Amino acid sequence: MTTDRRLAMTTASLISAAMLLVVAGCRGGDYTGTERVAYVTVEVVRPSEISRVSYAGARVEGRDETLVFAMGPGKIEEILVSQGDSVTAGQRLVRLNTDQQAGTGVSGASAAVNAAVADLENAEKNHLRLLSLYESGGVSLQQVEAAEALLEAARARLAGARAGYSQAVTARDNSWVTAPFSGRVGRIWAREGNHVANSPLLSISDDSVMVARILLPERDILHLETGLPAYMTVGSLGGESFPGVVISASSTVDPVSGLVPVEVRFTGTRGRLRPGMTGRVVVLMETAGNTAVVPESALRRTRSGNQVVVVEDGTAVVRDVKLGIYNEGMVQVVEGLSFGDSLVTSGHSLLQDGTPVEVVER
Repeated sequence: MTTDRRLAMTTASLISAAMLLVVAGCRGGDYTGTERVAYVTVEVVRPSEISRVSYAGARVEGRDETLVFAMGPGKIEEILVSQGDSVTAGQRLVRLNTDQQAGTGVSGASAAVNAAVADLENAEKNHLRLLSLYESGGVSLQQVEAAEALLEAARARLAGARAGYSQAVTARDNSWVTAPFSGRVGRIWAREGNHVANSPLLSISDDSVMVARILLPERDILHLETGLPAYMTVGSLGGESFPGVVISASSTVDPVSGLVPVEVRFTGTRGRLRPGMTGRVVVLMETAGNTAVVPESALRRTRSGNQVVVVEDGTAVVRDVKLGIYNEGMVQVVEGLSFGDSLVTSGHSLLQDGTPVEVVER
């Protein structure tokens, strides 16, 4: 082999080795001055708010919800309301024909009044007799006081009997089933002409205050307490949300489901949230304000922890960060970022300290 050929081969080997060193330098460690400019997108870190949440599917119901029954058996003569109607306490709902039963009730109530009148007369006579004996020293003060107590009890029995008689007369004259409280009529089982005994006529719920009973994961039990803010999102209303508050949270885990029972109350729903609607209830267990909140996708996870990349003077700077609250793709950074930092949100996965970068629009 000639000298010139040996020299050419040696030169080629040196060039190849140099290129390998350059490539190796570009693959790891700090920037070596040989990398190309990296194009990235950034967002400026600004004060924000984030909450630790827990959620569950739920069906809402009125705070007061009841089935309305007739006071006694009878025939349904008239139904005065329809499903969905708003009613007030005492409003007439259904009229029954209960002449026979009502007549029996009046007779019984009348007999009760007569008996109470007789008891009162006897109590008055006994009280007067003991008073006279007490003045002459024939009985003790305790005996007089006992007679006075019996007299007051007799008066109370008579008042109750008269009230019962008045109610019985009203029932005989016109047997009405009325609303026990203000609310909205739900399902109606009553049908005109049907005879009723022990079956419900209709249901009423108070929709001014709605409640949802939910079950949350066991991991949240130490954070759950009354007064925590919550909201419910209802898909049938186009994702509309209604604010609420936790009014009860169990301190123990339900042994059957393995979950924690929680009750949430909703007010001021403007009649939009109706009994029976379903949706997702979210409880805000912890809220941090005036803090750095970044997309979880902007993090770089390493064996030693988490990192982010920021841009300073046209170069990439890798920082270790300490994280706080997570919530649906966002995360709180409690250490490692400052307000005003330019956080790299895309193109950050391969950047090294000192890599030249150029910020582009999203």
